[in-house]
Amino acid sequence: MNIQKTFGAAIAAVFLLSLTACSKEDVDNAKNQVSETVEAVADKTEEAAEAATEMASDAADATGEAMADASAAVGDAAAATGEAVEDAAAATGEAIGDAADAAEEMADDAMDAAGEMADDAADAADAMAKDASAAVDEAASDAADAADEAGAEMDKAMGNN
Repeated sequence: MNIQKTFGAAIAAVFLLSLTACSKEDVDNAKNQVSETVEAVADKTEEAAEAATEMASDAADATGEAMADASAAVGDAAAATGEAVEDAAAATGEAIGDAADAAEEMADDAMDAAGEMADDAADAADAMAKDASAAVDEAASDAADAADEAGAEMDKAMGNN
């Protein structure tokens, strides 16, 4: 819009000079000034366009870098999440393995204790059986001795002696 105003002003100046009946030299000077003004406006327009193009290129580059950084951050987050899940799974597996080992060890200890108790009970029963057998043998021997004595006493009392 500024360019249009500048061109309009330059053209108006040329017409104004021609209407005021300036000398040829004044008209040439005015034409030169208008040409210089048009060239200056064109140069400034070209510079502004180049600057806008450069800014757009810089913005595109910055946007691309930001997208690459965001993509890398997402990738890093995904990798960290995967590692955390793997670590949790490994820890859970280890805990289950440890619990199974502890249960197996407790079962082994219980079996060992039960075996020792059974051995102790068998030993005690064997000892009691031996003691009972010895007591029965002694009682039988005592009974036999008592029967022999009673028979000898009876024979004596009957006069068989």
